[in-house]
Amino acid sequence: MKTRKVEQKGDQKENYNKKQNRKTTKKHNVKSEHKIRKVKLSKEINIFHRIAKIFCVMAVLCCLLTLPAMAQAPEKNGYIADKPLETYVHDTVKGDLYYSVGSSYYSGKVYPGDVYSATHNVDLPEGATVKFARLYNYWTWSAEGVTGRYPEMKLSFNGKELTPDKEFSDRKGWGIYDYPTGTWAYNVTDLISGSGTYSTEIGNTGPEASFVCIDGVGLLIVYTDANGKDIEYWINEGADELNSQMDENGNPLYYATPNETVCEMLKPTLQLPVRSATLWTIAQSGNWENSNLLVNDQKFPGITNGEPYPDLDTDTRDITDSLKPGENSILFQDIGDYVVPSGAFLVIETDPQTAQASEETSGKSDETGKTQDTSGTEAKDTPGFGFGYTLALLTGGKLLAGHRYKKLK
Repeated sequence: MKTRKVEQKGDQKENYNKKQNRKTTKKHNVKSEHKIRKVKLSKEINIFHRIAKIFCVMAVLCCLLTLPAMAQAPEKNGYIADKPLETYVHDTVKGDLYYSVGSSYYSGKVYPGDVYSATHNVDLPEGATVKFARLYNYWTWSAEGVTGRYPEMKLSFNGKELTPDKEFSDRKGWGIYDYPTGTWAYNVTDLISGSGTYSTEIGNTGPEASFVCIDGVGLLIVYTDANGKDIEYWINEGADELNSQMDENGNPLYYATPNETVCEMLKPTLQLPVRSATLWTIAQSGNWENSNLLVNDQKFPGITNGEPYPDLDTDTRDITDSLKPGENSILFQDIGDYVVPSGAFLVIETDPQTAQASEETSGKSDETGKTQDTSGTEAKDTPGFGFGYTLALLTGGKLLAGHRYKKLK
């Protein structure tokens, strides 16, 4: 009996332990499952955070990539066409025009103490007389260290030091590399007697850390010649910095589109027909074939093709068939990279008989106009032909009308 009671107690104890173990195991399992869920949830949260961070980084990168297009344009943007070329002279002569850049070349940085030299071998017709001559110093990329500044230069022509007759310049006006560029014009009429070799030297007289780059030197001569052509000419000068570069998405890199980089070069008023019309276009730093010459409704692509050399482009072409009677429009359109239109010379060869007939017709028109004006003046000044005469006329009309009305009654 004792043995059986002991066994029963042992069985009861064993069953009790099993129950306790089951409870403990169940609690452990619940805790384990809870921990596993926590771990899984924590991993999911971490993955979500990582994805969110990736999206944030991508958003920031997209903003940075589109920043140039989204950013506010500068208040003053020198890359937009805002400085049309100016007319130095418009006149007629029996003779012709000579223009050359001689032995010019791109200098690179010219520091104080450096000297840029160029020569021009001038060949004029025998018996020709110089009417006027101008020398052009085309310069660019002027700075001190990394800060843009206007240059200080000394120019000598055939050994004589000269001061500019006219200074033209332009600059970006914002951001880095805000380095000005320009055209300085000098009167050298008294220093050119005819054909011969003429030399030019340019030195930088600015501070020690300053530099300027010379794109080249142009020499323009208008001369008379008894055996020459009857010409009408326009000489326009200046410097208009343009840049309409686009990124791969078609957004302007420098806040200027090709529609905003159109420089006005000339606006001549013409009487047609003419025998010929020749245009010289001078552009600095413009070796980009996408730029256009626009003459009225006609487009001439590839106006700057790097001739005679990339840093000072001189284009000469016949534009006779593009002209029209009255006012004409001659424009330079930059499409793409940096370029600086710096000169435009137009020479029209006229027919003396046509010109004389036009002048006579114009004179008759003027006389007719004057006669009409005089008639009007005389009518106004004639005694009695004024307010009193008008009042008398109106009063008489009313009396006559009243007389007729009474007669009818």
